[in-house]
Amino acid sequence: MPSLLLHMAAVERLAADETGLPAEISRALREDVEYARLGAALADLPEYGGFRGKLSPLFPARESPRFARLFHGRAPVAMGLKMAELVANGALVGTEPGLAFVSGYFNHVCLDRRLNPLVDRLVARHRRSGEDERAARRRIDWTQALFYVRELHGTELLGNPLIRAKFQVLKRPGLPTRGIGRGLFELVRLSAQETLGAAPTKAEVDSWIRGLYFQGLFLASPMGRLRALPSYTSLALRELYQAADFDVAAEVDGALATARQLLGALSSMIRRGAFSPRARGRFLGEFPEGSIESTAA
Repeated sequence: MPSLLLHMAAVERLAADETGLPAEISRALREDVEYARLGAALADLPEYGGFRGKLSPLFPARESPRFARLFHGRAPVAMGLKMAELVANGALVGTEPGLAFVSGYFNHVCLDRRLNPLVDRLVARHRRSGEDERAARRRIDWTQALFYVRELHGTELLGNPLIRAKFQVLKRPGLPTRGIGRGLFELVRLSAQETLGAAPTKAEVDSWIRGLYFQGLFLASPMGRLRALPSYTSLALRELYQAADFDVAAEVDGALATARQLLGALSSMIRRGAFSPRARGRFLGEFPEGSIESTAA
């Protein structure tokens, strides 16, 4: 799956360019980009839970946590549709925060589906001797994210306090001691319970949020430079980011174009409160259900 850093950069691109977005989605992304980041991070957030999650930049887990696998593998589109239905009902969160959150979530789905097949091919091509498949994918995902962020900002951000903003997923600055708001948590819990048959507790989600905060702190600190681009940057650029047969930045643009199309259809459903089986069927006809999990997850 693409690195969370790449997801955060991509959702900021979505928010910065209103082309093809419904007015209400554009407004929500402008006003509540933090919640768009939270939606974009949701499927990967379980990776940051607990003490091990806080150390994930240096000591990544050998296997994805249960909810990371469920969020990616079981019914990601159905879960997003359920969240959109709850936002349309307006009972749990304000309309704009809810729209921003759902927009970020579906942007993640589009990016995973676009990039995972490419990275699968690159893992097969560039996996090192003795390197397991998950470690190879993690290395390639991270390298692509660093190249993309450098291309986007014109500089590398590791070790720079500016990178912390990409991991701010709540309105309150600083350590998220209280975790996620109750309304957003219920949005996640109810949607997960109905579509996945299981839901995290608030304590679990709050742990994920705090772990993500420490990830941002680490990457913004001088120690963050430990995860900088490799010394063989030019070779990595040609092998993993931009070559004759692929271009990661172009793939991200393609995913964003799909996300804009999807959000246009979803916005119409939310405005009309149209979540009948027939309406869902039409949506799934254009954006079919299916795993967004990588082969090495």
